[in-house]
Amino acid sequence: MNPKRTIVILLTAFAAIWITDMLIHQLAMKSAYMAVSGLWRTPDGMKALIKWLMVGQFMAAAGLTVIWINRCAPNTTTLKSAIRFGFFVGLIATSYAPIFYAVLPIPGLICLQWALYGILQSVVVTVTVYLTTYKLSQE
Repeated sequence: MNPKRTIVILLTAFAAIWITDMLIHQLAMKSAYMAVSGLWRTPDGMKALIKWLMVGQFMAAAGLTVIWINRCAPNTTTLKSAIRFGFFVGLIATSYAPIFYAVLPIPGLICLQWALYGILQSVVVTVTVYLTTYKLSQE
């Protein structure tokens, strides 16, 4: 895939991660986070460090994009295989959740939500990348 298409796919993946992170953490899990607010930085502290959240999101987008383009896109021609890829990437990406539960005073429900929402997010992002790749290949 050419560099211009790679950049489009990368930016699409980053946008999908950013949007789904907002939906997960600012909407779906907000009340769970508020119940244990003493575990997190203050809202002002989080705002001051938002660039680091975005760095992490970009790293995830870059990793997924490079693996997708170099290993999957040439061989993945179906939506089903994209969903399967996203599921297994999600397992890897959320493997921290049970580890965090074991070593940090975080409620088990939050860790379970991180894992389940994270796997779902990975599938959604991968399907978005799949559809973008497919559309770009038609041009």
